[in-house]
Amino acid sequence: MSVQILRLRSSLLYDRVLPSRLGDGEIGLNFNATEPGLYFRDDAVTPKLIKVGPIHVGSSAPNAVPTGYTPLSKGESWLDSTSTQIFKIYDGSTWQTPKAVASTSLSGFPTNAIDGQLHYDKSVPALYIYNGTSSSWVAV
Repeated sequence: MSVQILRLRSSLLYDRVLPSRLGDGEIGLNFNATEPGLYFRDDAVTPKLIKVGPIHVGSSAPNAVPTGYTPLSKGESWLDSTSTQIFKIYDGSTWQTPKAVASTSLSGFPTNAIDGQLHYDKSVPALYIYNGTSSSWVAV
């Protein structure tokens, strides 16, 4: 018995297929080297596009100048390559930063720290956590 595999594909940068164009179980693929992605739609009354991967790596958020489906997918991931390489996850309305961010150095603290970030200073030696409310590093 043969099985038909359905897919839509594009090589246009930022091109995400419209969920209404995908059938049940059909996938959409963008193979542009700058921002590739594999997509499917959910089964909601108003279907949304779900990005399976890969994680976007860059200094600006993915889908910056959309040419197809404009919204980002809940659960979509981005490694922000500016400054301290912060991992971010889209929660359906905004980018969230997981708090398990850690760093190490021979001395000094990283710039652009986020609330809850851990840092180990090898010269002391000591472990610190960044308090975003007071904008200070606190020894743990």
